[in-house]
Amino acid sequence: MRGYLHLLAAAAIATLIAGCAATGHNFDPGKLSTLTPGQTTLEEASRALTAPPDKFYKQTDGTFLALWSFKITFVADGLYSRKEALLQFGPDGRLMRLVDSTNILLEPWERQKLLGPAPVPDASQEWAQQPAPAPQVETIVIPVPAAPPESTRQGL
Repeated sequence: MRGYLHLLAAAAIATLIAGCAATGHNFDPGKLSTLTPGQTTLEEASRALTAPPDKFYKQTDGTFLALWSFKITFVADGLYSRKEALLQFGPDGRLMRLVDSTNILLEPWERQKLLGPAPVPDASQEWAQQPAPAPQVETIVIPVPAAPPESTRQGL
């Protein structure tokens, strides 16, 4: 009987493990706060997060985005965990800013530090050169009902 229970437990564990799948590279999101925009290189970020980026996206301005992503699934999407961090690096390979994160808790000051300075608008774009038009002001008149005649008020 005891051997049967061990066999049953082993079969249950094997079934659970067979239903598991993982994608991406498991990284340490708690180390995001150690990165410094303008200073941290891609290699230093990979070392700090304990994993290489999962994907790279080159941009037309010479910058690139690096995506750290990890998802683990148990029992065919019945239970899963996912975390992602998308960081932008400049043409020199240094961190510019955190673009997006999924299921990563950051303190407000950490997030503000990683967001970096606000991006400067591209002056070559037509819409960036034109000043905003002045707002239109329009007066709206709402009619109100006339007061009842004096004789009606006295009759009450």
